Amino acid sequence: MTKKIAVISLLFIFSASSYAQENSKKFWLSGLARGVYNLDELKGEEADTTSASKAEYGHTLVDLSANIRPNANTYIRSTIRVRNEYGGFWGSGVTFDLRELYLRGLIANSIRYQVGDMDYKLSPFTFYNNNEDLFDNTLDIFNMYSEMMHYDYFYKGNNTWRQQGLATDFSLSFKEVIQELQFNLFTSRINPSNFNTISDRVFYGGNVTMVQSAQISAGVNYINLADIAGTSNNTSYFKNPVLTGTYSLNTTLDDFKFQLDGESGFSKSFTENNQDPDNVVKENLVEDYFNYATFKSVYEPFNMEFSVSYRNVGQGYRSAGAQMRRLKYKTQAFMFDRYTNQQVVRPVGMWDIKNDPTFYNSQIEVGLAEFYPQYNNIDPYGLATPNRQGLDFALTRVDEDDRYSVSLKYGMLSEIVGLGVDDLKKFNSIAANLDMNIENMLPNYDKQITMQLGYTNDQTKRSGDQAFIETELNTQRIYAGLTLELTDKFYYLLGYETIEASGSDYVAVRDRNDVVEDFTLFETELSERIFGMGLRYEFDNKNDLQILWQDYSWSNSVLGTEDYGFDRMSVIYIMKF
Repeated sequence: MTKKIAVISLLFIFSASSYAQENSKKFWLSGLARGVYNLDELKGEEADTTSASKAEYGHTLVDLSANIRPNANTYIRSTIRVRNEYGGFWGSGVTFDLRELYLRGLIANSIRYQVGDMDYKLSPFTFYNNNEDLFDNTLDIFNMYSEMMHYDYFYKGNNTWRQQGLATDFSLSFKEVIQELQFNLFTSRINPSNFNTISDRVFYGGNVTMVQSAQISAGVNYINLADIAGTSNNTSYFKNPVLTGTYSLNTTLDDFKFQLDGESGFSKSFTENNQDPDNVVKENLVEDYFNYATFKSVYEPFNMEFSVSYRNVGQGYRSAGAQMRRLKYKTQAFMFDRYTNQQVVRPVGMWDIKNDPTFYNSQIEVGLAEFYPQYNNIDPYGLATPNRQGLDFALTRVDEDDRYSVSLKYGMLSEIVGLGVDDLKKFNSIAANLDMNIENMLPNYDKQITMQLGYTNDQTKRSGDQAFIETELNTQRIYAGLTLELTDKFYYLLGYETIEASGSDYVAVRDRNDVVEDFTLFETELSERIFGMGLRYEFDNKNDLQILWQDYSWSNSVLGTEDYGFDRMSVIYIMKF
């Protein structure tokens, strides 16, 4: 049925092309075409006569979007994806999907609305799509795969989640006291009912922002993830309401700009009429509050910014829209999922995060999803990570001649309450990043030479009188990259990244109601390295061809599994139109 709909839609799009030529303002086509070819090789220290050592695969696809503007106040967009896996001939391996469909419009020149697919966010504590682990400061050589995955999952670079539902926004202007009241409302359907045990689950909310002046604004956010009673035979209903207040103050004094932003609020997470296996109704309410504030100071003559942030997020604070993770660590790797003659499950690593789209999530779910402590043990759920308090500092400077940009960050956090023990974990993090545009440092040189350097170090510590209380986990990441323009629009790419993680921690095990019921010992002696080089040719800002080679190695002596590695040669072409 989906294939028939897709074919009919494509026929409609192509048949409308003549009309588009007559009136380009009412109908036009846009989209993206992509071709990917990969040749992967699995490497191991021990001879493996059972597993296949090489894999050749890839795909071509076209996303064709019909953009329709029937009148000045209405816009419709529909996108059809046609994808063919590498090696599929005469229609074999071809899939048709309706990738997106929405209608956007304006009522009475004052109320904007959107129906269908939409990209939405509110604040980092209510509704926010946090970046995945290891994404920040991604090197150019590894960025192509991240861009493809972000495009496929509608991660548009502004931390929105793709939803399907209805959104509207409007504003009211005033002559005195305040300038404007801004209203934003949305609702989306998360899970459909099966008319038996699963109820319809919706996610809805919005915010109201009062703009007093260019210097003062304040707002209220409300969201709720809730089951709709009566849509199934299930008599228990989950609810997760969150209410927060925000404020923003800014002023200018001589060459300095000052800004104070903050947000505070509380949440509840519970299931009405929750029943255990013995049909006994029990209460499982989890509720808590948070406070967050950040102060920024910008010295304009030197283009330097300093910021300090404070947060206190309660252990029981739950906000599904803000604490949902992009990465699904329970997912097994798509390629070479087992290795060695014993056919053991291959442990996933940095390679999978950077290259495997099956690890990425597009649906908001209940509960605190699993995370990898070796990659991020401090704030795996972003600013809304529960049971955290402390300060974060940041110092950044961008050279006025665009020769370099540098950033330094330091965080010192701790738990608010000890989980299982009275002693608290303490977290320290430091990060430094330097981007240099060397061509701007050289006289009479117009070819791009960009260098990226970075270092991060995260530490988790807890000490106590008893041996099992003590924990120490250290993670270090170092990365360096080079982009060198050889001739006009033809680049040489080079990059290296390493992650070293060692130590142990006790990770909470939660029940289906997200309540801690036990702890499991986590230990690691992880070493990962990835090296890449390649060539890139930009025909223009919409056409990009890259030929890349990557070499990756993984080792973790604590797990007792064999070391492994990958080699990859890939050819990627992306065209936007």
